[in-house]
Amino acid sequence: MPLRPVYFTRRAVEALVRGPYVAMVGTATIFVALFSIGLLAAALGGAERLLAAWAGEVRISAYLAPGADLAAVREAAAAVAPGRAITAVTAAEALRGLAAELGEQGRVLEGVGPGVLPDAVEVSAPGISLAEARGLAGRLRALPGVAEVDYGTAWLEKLERFLARARVAAVALFAALALATAVLVSNTLRLAVFARRDEIEIMKLVGATDAFVSAPFLIEGVLQGLLGGGLAVGALLAVHAALAPRLRAAVEGARALRLGDVLPPALLLGLLAAGAAVGLLGSALSVARTLRRL
Repeated sequence: MPLRPVYFTRRAVEALVRGPYVAMVGTATIFVALFSIGLLAAALGGAERLLAAWAGEVRISAYLAPGADLAAVREAAAAVAPGRAITAVTAAEALRGLAAELGEQGRVLEGVGPGVLPDAVEVSAPGISLAEARGLAGRLRALPGVAEVDYGTAWLEKLERFLARARVAAVALFAALALATAVLVSNTLRLAVFARRDEIEIMKLVGATDAFVSAPFLIEGVLQGLLGGGLAVGALLAVHAALAPRLRAAVEGARALRLGDVLPPALLLGLLAAGAAVGLLGSALSVARTLRRL
């Protein structure tokens, strides 16, 4: 008996209408799983975008050893960092700058000689990534006369390591949630299959193939998955619309975050595809189990 997609789709829709409770439970299960995964992915995407923005504000300082030639080190720094703004800062200038930053508390530096601070060469590197900042700092550290290099990203490196671990945890969570959701959807759809067992037995007696019997149930699972995925996408967009203005007001650098940085189209389409796949897998497991018993 040839497969007829329109006929099978109509039967699947009719089954959803006849059994709204089963459809609602399956859809809600998929929605919760995909919304949780999408929310975690959006948070990771936003954090990575902020990490890149903060890393792009890096200013690398190379502190010179006593007696080093400041002009020579500046020329060497210009050679290893072409196109970057490089400033030579004497110890006296650094002390005055520190006093200015301290404001009224700068009076504590009165009487302190400039020799307490080393000469330095500062490299401004807007738009640089954290990996590029590490590489540039390494090249500056290797220059003759440079005693120490500071690029002020220790906390950014901790955040980078945390995000790397979080990505691994997100993949594991996705796999666990996908499997658990497929099992839950399978058990839910078993109710629909069980309610129509007499119809299935009659179809088998008149010669219907397993593919003909299974097709409406598989389409039903896909429709539930697409509906659950669509609801998850809509909920994520609503959460973004509600939280994005508050985040931009509270976190410096978050103003550069766009919708595509947090919820890229690939993620939204992936959630829809994942919903359809989980629904299909759940319905396939349920129907296969029933057909084996028959």
